[in-house]
Amino acid sequence: MKRIGKRLAAVLCMIAAVAVLSGCGSEDKVGYVDMSRVQKEAPAVQQYQQKIEEKSKSLDAELQQAQQSMSAEDFQKKQQQALQEKQIYAASMQRQFMTDIQSKLGDIAKDKNVGIIVYKEVVPNGGVDVTDDLIAKLQ
Repeated sequence: MKRIGKRLAAVLCMIAAVAVLSGCGSEDKVGYVDMSRVQKEAPAVQQYQQKIEEKSKSLDAELQQAQQSMSAEDFQKKQQQALQEKQIYAASMQRQFMTDIQSKLGDIAKDKNVGIIVYKEVVPNGGVDVTDDLIAKLQ
């Protein structure tokens, strides 16, 4: 009698699990974006890169001017500071760019009725390509 009760409980649990899992994710579509194409084709990428290059050139010009009036030791410290400032600025621009991309991908997901958008490399096949939409929004 106990065996029948255990089997019945196990079967009921399996039926409940199948019922719950059958409804999961059936409506969501997966979108994907080719980030290498975005980096090559989106004008916003070039704008961010240009800002980073301008900051780097500005710091290099400051270093050149300071080199003549500083000792070698002070100049080396100034170089380290400039390098650190360049890295911080580049990281800041990268964060700003990624925030911009995430915002635009959120809008695209709503427009295309896509549940999630991932990198192209993650999706083995299928899915909705939203790369062109992202490039268009990054104009």
